Amino acid sequence: MTTKEEFDHQRRLARRERRREHYRRGLRSMAIAGWNTSKEHNVGTLVRTAHAVAAEEVVLVGDREWNIEAAKTAQDFTDVTILEDEDAFLDHVRTRGWSLVAVELDDRAVSLFETEYPQNPCFLLGAERDGLPQRLIDAAEIVVQIPQWGLVPCLNLAVAGSIVMYDYLAKLERKGALDRPDGGLVEDES
Repeated sequence: MTTKEEFDHQRRLARRERRREHYRRGLRSMAIAGWNTSKEHNVGTLVRTAHAVAAEEVVLVGDREWNIEAAKTAQDFTDVTILEDEDAFLDHVRTRGWSLVAVELDDRAVSLFETEYPQNPCFLLGAERDGLPQRLIDAAEIVVQIPQWGLVPCLNLAVAGSIVMYDYLAKLERKGALDRPDGGLVEDES
């Protein structure tokens, strides 16, 4: 015999799965990746933003913990892939068909304002202290730099990731290529 608590728990799980499947029908072909992120709350915030924009996945490279609390349940609906090193990451990008977009201060960087993003972007953000390894920058199809006018040379990883994801969507909208520009889920087929 099933107790009321077990019944309620199973009902909640089934409802969550239905909601997840509904959400997944509207995922956008984009990903966000963090290289060796040292601040746990940044990863949780990145997962939350990736969920908000309906990105297909968040990729974490390196042996780091992350603060699930900052994700505010977005981790229940967003795929988070954890990879060991540069080789595993580059292989994953190729396998998934992502176009690598490094977000970094670099000589070949293009201003965010001028950037034309490739299709299926995977935005790669560097560790808060050391940035991205040169090998990953060199592997990128494009390198993007977020213009800044202050004395601090870079933005917080979660903020930078949020900016580039929304900039990508804004540019799709200006081209008339963004589905659901006012937000929301895809129409329910049932």
